[in-house]
Amino acid sequence: MASLSSLASAQVLMAADTESELARNVRLPQGVIDLIIKNEPDDARQLEECMANDGGERIPVADLFSAQAIRLNNDDLPDYFVRPALKPYCHVFYGAHLFRYWFVTTLRHQGKISYRIVFKAGGDEVRVLNHRTKGYRDLELVGHNAVKVATSSWRFDGKKYVVTGCILRNADPADTHTSQC
Repeated sequence: MASLSSLASAQVLMAADTESELARNVRLPQGVIDLIIKNEPDDARQLEECMANDGGERIPVADLFSAQAIRLNNDDLPDYFVRPALKPYCHVFYGAHLFRYWFVTTLRHQGKISYRIVFKAGGDEVRVLNHRTKGYRDLELVGHNAVKVATSSWRFDGKKYVVTGCILRNADPADTHTSQC
């Protein structure tokens, strides 16, 4: 059986990592930004610090995020992959070589649009795969330190994303040994 990484490389629809801008950045609806901020209440004070500009002008909160429209599920409504922008850089959503990110779906009920975070995490890299499980695209998350690289696969169970596998390998590319996480 092929490893998670080799299987995914042929199926990756979108990938994002800590230090790369999104190729197809889109302007987020204000409702998506509001939802993310509401769901990160512990970061509100630091986010305010990021919005304060040395020149006296405030940076709009929307400028602190970068997004790509994706087709995460089977409906005709836009979905979004949202991550912190690289410029202007806001330390709130970054860590030691990792970034936080959110997958947001659009919902329409009785003509009214709303948004829902279906998955949020943080790490070194995230990949959206072509394959779908229960109507939603499968995901791969990559995290590493100086010694090991963990690649986990996630599938939608009908209500939420759940981890379905994990491969651990040595960070040294010459060492091809893998094991389960």
